Amino acid sequence: MKLWMTLMFSIVILCAAEAHYTNGELSVRDDGVLIETKTQKPANGIGEIFYESGKLKSETPFKNGLRDGLGKSYYESGKIRSETPFRNDKTEGLKKEYYESGIVQTEVTFVNDIAEGITKFYYPSGKLQGESLFKNNKADGITKLYSPVGQLIRTIEFKEGDVVKGFDYDAKGNKTELRREELVEATK
Repeated sequence: MKLWMTLMFSIVILCAAEAHYTNGELSVRDDGVLIETKTQKPANGIGEIFYESGKLKSETPFKNGLRDGLGKSYYESGKIRSETPFRNDKTEGLKKEYYESGIVQTEVTFVNDIAEGITKFYYPSGKLQGESLFKNNKADGITKLYSPVGQLIRTIEFKEGDVVKGFDYDAKGNKTELRREELVEATK
């Protein structure tokens, strides 16, 4: 029985092991599929890129030569820089970027490689700095910007990526409409 358990455990470990690919071990076929340079088989495992210092810069999971799973990039300090979910070689789900402190900087939802839904961005303190609705990779709806203490300070309305109008808000919540040139400058 003990031998049987040891054998089963060894098989599970071998099956769970993933290949790790580094520079030069992968190439791209004409159809966009990532393949192992030596075997010419589709990549299945983790592609890794390193800083000159030797520290891990990014890791991307592959299944059948396509990005699939949670890709991660890192600051040279080793702290997480971003997390990007992939499915069938497209960004799919909530992508997050981080300040080096580890606090979330931005959150963007993707559907089939296109920004869709609420995008949020944060101050280095972690407080919400703003939120914007995206449709088909373009701002579409009301974007709200907040002060570091959480007070609404500006709204900008977008329609299919174009600025429609905007307002600034004072400490009492009174609003003042922004002039066209202020809107253009605010969206740069």
